[in-house]
Amino acid sequence: MDLLEIRYFLEVASAGSLSRAAVRLGVSQPALSRQIGRLEAELRVPLFYRHGRGVTLTAAGERFLEVGQGVMQQLSDVREELAAGAPDAIGQVTLGIPPSLSASMGADLALRFAAEFPRARLRIREAFSAVLLEWTEAQRIDLAVLYDARSSPSLIATPLLLEDLFLIEPPGAPAGAPVRLAELAGRDCVLPGPENGLRRVLDSACATEGVRPRVLTEVDCVAALKQLVERGVGTTVLPFGAVHREVKDRRLRVRPFASPAMRALLVIATPSNKPVTPLVRAAVRIIQAEVERLVPLDVLRGVTRNPDGSPLRPRQGGTAESVTGAALAAAHEM
Repeated sequence: MDLLEIRYFLEVASAGSLSRAAVRLGVSQPALSRQIGRLEAELRVPLFYRHGRGVTLTAAGERFLEVGQGVMQQLSDVREELAAGAPDAIGQVTLGIPPSLSASMGADLALRFAAEFPRARLRIREAFSAVLLEWTEAQRIDLAVLYDARSSPSLIATPLLLEDLFLIEPPGAPAGAPVRLAELAGRDCVLPGPENGLRRVLDSACATEGVRPRVLTEVDCVAALKQLVERGVGTTVLPFGAVHREVKDRRLRVRPFASPAMRALLVIATPSNKPVTPLVRAAVRIIQAEVERLVPLDVLRGVTRNPDGSPLRPRQGGTAESVTGAALAAAHEM
């Protein structure tokens, strides 16, 4: 059995007639008939009922049709993937990422994509996760990195990183043990608004422990939050990647939280009703590789796998397999 025989079989099944299939394939009807006969002899079953109006599939033919279509589709997918992996691949991919992540890996993603695909273009759009979720579902972007978005009829979400959240303080703040949420009740905090995913993680964790943070001001801008902390206005809560440069330059300091609920799940999201092109698959691969690279370099802090080495995966309710607590269930935006 070879691919030519499978191709000829699929064309005859589609046309419902040897003569029509021969015209489509550009071969003589006797040659096509011999190919189908050879295939049936190899399989030792008839694939078609032959009658005056043409041909129809037997039960064995219907089964072979299913398998044959799958084989040809897989070959087509492989061909597209190999073409996308070539340096001369062309096209555009639009990626959405939240501000807290673009600061740590946005530039590296752009450079790596350009190096692998010099004739293609990656467009990166920055927005909070709630906006990115709307854009993804509306197919305005090809894929997005979101905080704790759930798979749905219009979205496919794949866990990427279970990211630790930190209390961000001015560099002169006294050193201390891991932060207990109760401390936030006695400290001035500058935080995103209550509809923001980061804030929802914090509010959910605080509610569980009966804590109400002292919120001095609310700002939906990561850069402004960092500036307010640098100026000593108050403390904020962010993932480490959003402040890794400021920490290295000793302009800010981070302290971990004692609560295991202070973690946020990053996922890669694509529209479920839009085909994932080879270039989009390549972009997903690059994002995953960059996260795996940046965690051991201490640019991002979190885990990409469960303790037993298995991949993170969402459970019912939107949390990750290794997540404890209900805080992540509310994290739709950051």
